[in-house]
Amino acid sequence: MDRTGKRDARKIRAGRKADAPTRELTVRQSAAGPGDSGAVTPSARDAAGKQMVVGDIPAQLSGFQPRPGLMAQLNRVGPEAPVVQVLTGRSGAGRTQLAAAYARAKLMAAWRLVAWVNAENPGRLLAGLAAVADATGLSDGGSGRGAADAGLVVRNWLETDGARCLLIFDDAEDLDVLRPFIPVQGAARVLIITACEAVADLGTTIPVDVFSAEEALALLDGRTGLADEAGASALVAELGYLPLAVDQAATVIASQYRGYGAYLRRLQALPLGDYLSGEEDPYPPGVAETVLLSLEVARGADQAGVGSGVLELVAVLSAAGVGRELLRAAGEAGSLTADARRAPAAAVDQALARLTDQALLTFTVDGQTVIMHRLVAWVIRDELARRERLTTVCRAAASALEAHAEAVARSQDRRVIREFPEQVTALLNTAGEADQPLTRALLRLRLVALDYLLELGDSIAQAIVIGEPLSRDLERVLGPDHSDTMRLRNNLARAYREAGRIADAIPLLQQTVAARERLLGADHPSTLASRNNLASAYRATARPAEAIPLFESTLAACKRVLGPDDPRTVATRNNLALAYKEAGRPE
Repeated sequence: MDRTGKRDARKIRAGRKADAPTRELTVRQSAAGPGDSGAVTPSARDAAGKQMVVGDIPAQLSGFQPRPGLMAQLNRVGPEAPVVQVLTGRSGAGRTQLAAAYARAKLMAAWRLVAWVNAENPGRLLAGLAAVADATGLSDGGSGRGAADAGLVVRNWLETDGARCLLIFDDAEDLDVLRPFIPVQGAARVLIITACEAVADLGTTIPVDVFSAEEALALLDGRTGLADEAGASALVAELGYLPLAVDQAATVIASQYRGYGAYLRRLQALPLGDYLSGEEDPYPPGVAETVLLSLEVARGADQAGVGSGVLELVAVLSAAGVGRELLRAAGEAGSLTADARRAPAAAVDQALARLTDQALLTFTVDGQTVIMHRLVAWVIRDELARRERLTTVCRAAASALEAHAEAVARSQDRRVIREFPEQVTALLNTAGEADQPLTRALLRLRLVALDYLLELGDSIAQAIVIGEPLSRDLERVLGPDHSDTMRLRNNLARAYREAGRIADAIPLLQQTVAARERLLGADHPSTLASRNNLASAYRATARPAEAIPLFESTLAACKRVLGPDDPRTVATRNNLALAYKEAGRPE
């Protein structure tokens, strides 16, 4: 398989060098299930009192209301306190902010572990659990355990040694995928945030509804200072007391309006059809209108255009958050301004500060990631589609990711590497039916994302999820004999092998050998590498009659083309010797 070499940070298409035979394959056994007491679970590392913080915990919004009744339920203590609690409710009601306040309280109380895992899809869930395993010392460094295995190890550890540990699963959509990783006993606390209704079997349910009238009025009064209770009451009633809409309105009123009445009239007169693409308003009451008015104010104050570019870019990328460094790379690449003008890091940071003040973005507690509420992102994408600019913005986001890929290639931070494939996947989902330039850009990015997942070593399942549709798309767009298509086949075959699915790898390797023999010749180093990989797969599936002749012919060609002492020749010789031994021919 294509396992040798390093990423070439100078090229967006850079991946592992594809021309060397790989080391001998070791097939892993399937992971033990969550209830298997025979599973070997390493102990978490001794953090010497150092707090372990994992994931993107949102910082407190300026208009946050503490909602003491709900917080009291979260803070239940004693023997009857539940291990798992589930926050349910509609989008925009403040579930995530409530959970974030709980997490920040545990940070202040110096709990051993506070981990925030986005569970929007299986890829993000597994990546988040693998990050927890890394931080706690439960990971094997990416050299053998899959992300699902790491997630089970995290669960086992929390069930046996979870005192003063908090694990939050945000935006959980597929509860069946999440269920195997939820600790159900022990001293750890687990919080699940979901819009799903059938959650009674997961843990103690805490419904999160809209603000009470008192809470909504307190937010308005605290932000605006206007002495108009009747006007405030009319406005929050119009907004259905939804926390997101009330917060957006309060922010704009505080900076632009002298009274609630003027804002309410503007809100009620706003022609949504002139801004949004849908024929009907699919949003909760007041959300689309308040967000559009917030965007209007933000854009009016954005003379350089950098802030508008930041908003659009974040809206088409991952809802779990976008790193500050990615946005800075976008600024340097000219992806944030309409005229492709370069925006230095300081200008990007200033734009981010303004947008957080305007309640359109939220920083995480470490200040390195920005989060946009899903409904805000939905309105921005809807507006872009209405203006026929969505594809243009997606192309800019692809350019930003290409620019950022070089920094990721040099990074030693596994978290940075994990985030890149998720940004690519999010952009792919946003782009939908893309035009040809965007389609090709996304193909390049998906290839790089697959390469990064393979390098992590604990993300093979995610690599296969990305690789299978990518293989079909490459054949359709570039053709079966394109170098990128062959590279993808090789890497997908490698993922299958490392997942223990060697039989699935063999057809891909056969196609690659045939294509390289036809296009490059039988003695080309890339062809020899592919032949060695195929012979290794035959050997791993107990097919010595096919493996040995292929190893023999490949070894002869390696000695002739590369020389007897070349590492690739030595590797092939070793593989042939092992095949002889297993076939009962030790002599």
